[in-house]
Amino acid sequence: MQKWYLSISCILVLIKLSAQDIHFSQVNNSPLNLNPAETGVFEADHRFIANYRNQWASVTVPYKTFSFSYDHIKKSIFNSKNNLGLGLVFNSDVAGDGDFGIIQVKGLLSYHIISLLDSSLNIFMGANLTYHQQSVNFNKLRFGNQYNGNSYDPMLPSNEVFSRDQFNFFDMNIGFRFSYIIEKTPIIFGIAFNHLNKTEDSFYIEESNSLEKKYNVYLFPIIPVTNSWNLIPSIHYFRQGKYNELFIGAMAEKKLNDLDLSILRFGITSRIGDALIFRIGTRYQDFDIEFSYDMNYSSLTVASHTVGAFELSIIYQLFNNSYLPKIKQGTCPVFI
Repeated sequence: MQKWYLSISCILVLIKLSAQDIHFSQVNNSPLNLNPAETGVFEADHRFIANYRNQWASVTVPYKTFSFSYDHIKKSIFNSKNNLGLGLVFNSDVAGDGDFGIIQVKGLLSYHIISLLDSSLNIFMGANLTYHQQSVNFNKLRFGNQYNGNSYDPMLPSNEVFSRDQFNFFDMNIGFRFSYIIEKTPIIFGIAFNHLNKTEDSFYIEESNSLEKKYNVYLFPIIPVTNSWNLIPSIHYFRQGKYNELFIGAMAEKKLNDLDLSILRFGITSRIGDALIFRIGTRYQDFDIEFSYDMNYSSLTVASHTVGAFELSIIYQLFNNSYLPKIKQGTCPVFI
C-alpha cells in the first residue's frame, strides 16, 4: 500500500507541477540541454552525445531519461571571422507507474559574437526552438475507487474523468556563454533563459497552467595543478518558479601517456539537500565516457534507502580536417 501511494503521489506531482524539466546529474555532459550557447563550442568538427539516466528504481517503476544530441560548427555567412554552431537534440523521459512521458526535439543555433584581448575572451550567444510532447497512460494508474475493501480490482471503474492523455507545444530558450583565460586558467561562465514564451502545460483543458520560466547559471575554472593534472571545481544553479537546484562539486583530471586511453577523470558533486553524485570517466581515443551514481540523502530515503540514480554519458568528437578556422579558446575540457 505504501508503494502504491508513493507511486500515485509521484505521478500526480509530475502532472500538476511545471517544475519538472528533463535534467541530468552530469549537467556538463549534456551541454545542449544546459545552454544553447554551448552549441558548437568544442575542439572538433562534429560532436555526438548520448546520455542515459535511470532513477528511483527502489521507489517505484524506474524513471528513465535518454538524450541524444549532435552539433557542429561552421563559418558564419555574416562575418568570416566568426563561427556559427548548429545542433539538434532529442530527449525522451518516461516516469512512474503511469508512463508519464516527455518527448522533446530541439533545434539550436549559436553565434560566436566576439573575441577580445587576443582571443582570451570569447562570447557566444545561442537560441533554440523546442517541440514538447507530454503524455500519460491513465489505464496504468490505480485509484481509491478500484479497491473493493480487501484488494485492488481493475474491473471496478475509477470514476475519474480526464480531458486528454496527450498534448504538445513549442517554446523558446536563449543563452550566453563567456570564456576568459587568466594565466593559462580558462574560466567559463554561462547563463540560459528557458520557456520564454507563454505555454499551457496541463492535461486538463478547462484549467490554465502556464509553464514556469526557468533560468540557470553556471561557473567553472579549469585549473592546471601540474603538467598532468587539472582541477575543475564547478557550480550550477537552476531556478524554475519557486523551485531550485544547486550543484556544487569538483572533478580531477589526469592526463595519461597512453595514446588510446589519454585521460582519467573522477570527482564528486552535491545536489544540495538531495544527493551526493560520485563520478568517474575516461577518454578512450575520440570517445569520452563517464559513469555517475546519485546517493540520495533527502527525506525520500525512507523509500529510496539512499538509492538515487545512475547515469551514463558517451561523447564522440569527429575531426574531418575541415578548412574552417578553429576559435582559439585555450585549454577546454571535452565535456563542456
